Amino acid sequence: MTEQELFEKALCFATEKHSGQTRQDGSPYIYHPIKVAEFLKDAGYDLRYQMAGLLHDVLEDTDATEDEVRFFGDDIFAAVKLVTRPAGVDEDAYVTAILQNPMATAVKNADKIHNMTDIVTATDKQWAKNYVKKVKKHYAGKFTLALDAAIAHA
Repeated sequence: MTEQELFEKALCFATEKHSGQTRQDGSPYIYHPIKVAEFLKDAGYDLRYQMAGLLHDVLEDTDATEDEVRFFGDDIFAAVKLVTRPAGVDEDAYVTAILQNPMATAVKNADKIHNMTDIVTATDKQWAKNYVKKVKKHYAGKFTLALDAAIAHA
């Protein structure tokens, strides 16, 4: 299987797993992982990073199994596993672990940028304020200038 075919399989898998889920604005949830993958592509990351972007929420938000994600490669699985937030995790420890893996770092950066640019559509304004405050506290200055700019404008 070529890397392009594997990418297409990852897109189909993520689309299937996120089927029926929506974002706060009511849009299909799959738009978010697709946008994360697009951000990675635009930043010059290869298809493997883009696949991790497509799959970044499947372990946390769907019934996908670790074995299903591992199918796409150990590097992608490791990144997806790192960005999958365990219940009750200390946010600083979570961020520190992500920053040890270049693929997970790139994916989380793109994820947060999209979330921060998408925050304006949140219907729960108090939740949005709390989210921005948390991201500013734990992510600002640790990833990229693009994320810092998105945080500043949120």
